[in-house]
Amino acid sequence: MQDMNKHLFFAYSIDAPWPSQYPEGRILAEEVRHDTFAFLGSQDFAPLEEALSTFPIPDMIGPVGRTTPYLFLPEKSPRVVAYGIDWLEKKEKLTAFEQKVEEWLKQKNYPVDPRPRLPHLTVARSPFDKDAWKEDYTPLPILITGIHLYESLGNLHYQSLWHRPLTPPFVEIEHTADIAYLIRGHNPQELFLHASIAISFSFPTLLPFLQERSPTDIQETVRALNEMVTLWDSAIGCPIKAVSYHGAFEKKEELLEWEMIVDV
Repeated sequence: MQDMNKHLFFAYSIDAPWPSQYPEGRILAEEVRHDTFAFLGSQDFAPLEEALSTFPIPDMIGPVGRTTPYLFLPEKSPRVVAYGIDWLEKKEKLTAFEQKVEEWLKQKNYPVDPRPRLPHLTVARSPFDKDAWKEDYTPLPILITGIHLYESLGNLHYQSLWHRPLTPPFVEIEHTADIAYLIRGHNPQELFLHASIAISFSFPTLLPFLQERSPTDIQETVRALNEMVTLWDSAIGCPIKAVSYHGAFEKKEELLEWEMIVDV
């Protein structure tokens, strides 16, 4: 009889302005880079597929963050190169969601790994030159695009069997001559952070100059963004002129939306 089991795990799909080249190694395809939060091991997919109708749904838009220097895992005999992860928001919501998933798995009699989770984003597998990767590291902005149930097919191939997309915190939109983004958030503070990360996706050299700010309206938000741009430009030079004092924060259901225009 054919084995109907699949090697399964739940993970966050991750997007970033990925480098076009990496040091030598077996590189994971961009579209399947992820942060695993629940390993299920070898399981019959059919009953799990039926149970997915009750899977916890995360109450959040896609969290944003940044990478930290490469991890080489496991430490004693590394076979994996992975970005470390520093989420800049919604850490409590992510933890609460993962706890709900753990309870859901227990209710469905699926295994739960008792070890503390180490958030990481695998980018390559052995063979690789550890020193070459250390020298190559550049921080990247990242965001969670959705929740997936993946099947591991072996040899760095993964297939998404089920997913729930998350509302993106920003999307780039067309604009004559300049760069523009639709920014989403629950309040001006979130809009400021998401706007900062949106610009970082186009120009990752901004990332080291990110600041924590608490604007209360659009004027303060744009002013804070431009102060950050000035700091960036003074330190290393930057390819943009300023964020335009344009538009307004518009209420769309539970979120605020803002069309941000960046003068280049």
